Amino acid sequence: MPIFQDNYFTNDTYSLRAERLKIIKNYILDWSGHLSLPKEIIDWGMQASDRWQNILKKVEEKKNSANEFFSELKEINQKTFKYYLRCKRLMKSKYSTNKKLLHRFGIDSKFPRNRQEKIDVVTKFLKTYLKQKEQGNPELIPKDFIFKLNSLLQNSEEIYKKIHSSERSTSSQAVKKQREFFLEDSKKLRTLYSWSLMTWEPEEPYLVQLGFAVKQKKKSDSEEEIEEEFE
Repeated sequence: MPIFQDNYFTNDTYSLRAERLKIIKNYILDWSGHLSLPKEIIDWGMQASDRWQNILKKVEEKKNSANEFFSELKEINQKTFKYYLRCKRLMKSKYSTNKKLLHRFGIDSKFPRNRQEKIDVVTKFLKTYLKQKEQGNPELIPKDFIFKLNSLLQNSEEIYKKIHSSERSTSSQAVKKQREFFLEDSKKLRTLYSWSLMTWEPEEPYLVQLGFAVKQKKKSDSEEEIEEEFE
């Protein structure tokens, strides 16, 4: 099976594009004189492969970094919400008959499924505790428990902000740059292919050394007649 199936460059997978550019880098100087390639195309052909490999590596690193943050966020979320539910259970067990108090702390309803709604519930719980304390009311739950819950919540929010601000933005920029390189190289590939066809036919086997698919040679009428004579 041929290395390159077609010359529809914008349909390339990223791995196929890497193969095209790699083979161009290896052979473009060898064919530059024969094909009378302009310096601009030669320079591009020598640099495009390394540039493409660098952007692929950069995007992968950014994605891996983002995945690490998401993994951290998942872990701290689990710890935060699990500890909140312990606090909630403690409050409900101690003040089960005080419906107003439970409502004030927001623990008289089911825990939501959405992350932001969960954060809101935990935040309301902490704010109500502080308000009770400011009003001089006795501590309804040990302050050490509240301190731990608040620390977990703050860590969760900090990681969440990292993901949805600089880290996410940087990753998006890398992906955008990758797409720009892909489209730019697609145009250069079309130019190189057109230039090559000024010297070679589309059936020329050496086209594969410039990252292009080679068309199957069609039999001429004379070739078909010769074959018929020998049948």
